[in-house]
Amino acid sequence: MEQLTVKIVDFHNALEAIETQRKIFPEDGLLNILASLDRELFQKESGILYPDDHIRYYLAYIAEKPIGITGLYYQPGDTEEMWLAWFGVLSEYRNKGYGTAILNWTMEEVLRQGRKVLRLYTDMIECGDAITLYEKLGFHGEKYSAEELSYDCYIYSKSLMNKEISTWNNKFLGLAQQSSYEQKDDFFKEKIFQKYKDVYFE
Repeated sequence: MEQLTVKIVDFHNALEAIETQRKIFPEDGLLNILASLDRELFQKESGILYPDDHIRYYLAYIAEKPIGITGLYYQPGDTEEMWLAWFGVLSEYRNKGYGTAILNWTMEEVLRQGRKVLRLYTDMIECGDAITLYEKLGFHGEKYSAEELSYDCYIYSKSLMNKEISTWNNKFLGLAQQSSYEQKDDFFKEKIFQKYKDVYFE
C-alpha cells in the first residue's frame, strides 16, 4: 500500500474534495463541504442558517492524487465525543487497506483534538462494506429509531481510550433536519457552487 497523506479541506483543495465526494456518495454533500469552509460566508451566499457543528473535512491523497474523504464534527457543548462525516474511498482504491488507513487516521485526529469517543450514523442496507470495516475496528452498532427516516439507520460508537463504550441509547439526533440541507434543488446548489468557484476558490 502506498503512503497516505491527509490534508484539511480548505479553499485551496475544495474543488478536489467536492469532486471526490461526489464520486463516492450519490446523495451529494456539496452544501456540507461549502459550509465547512466558512460558516458565516456560506450563510451570506446561500441564505441557509447552517448548524454550528464545527465540521471539518479532510482529503486523503496518494502521490498528490485524492483517493478518499473523511470528516469530523461535534455537537455544541460536547467536549468528549466527535462524529464521523462523509467517510469514503474511491471505488478503485477499495479493498486495498486504504479505508482502514483513513479511518485510523481519523481516530488519531479525534485524540489529537482531545476527545475520547467517535460516533457515526449510517444506513445499514446501503453501507454494508463500511459497516464491516467499522465492526472490524471495534465499533459498536445500535438501531436508531428516534425519528422517522427514509433509511435503516444505525449508530456506531467506539471508545478511543480502551474503555467500555457508552451506548447512544436512541437519543434524538435531528437527522431528518440535517438531511434537509441537501434537499435544495440542483439549480440552487449549482448557483452557489458557481459563485464559490468564481470568487472564493484558489
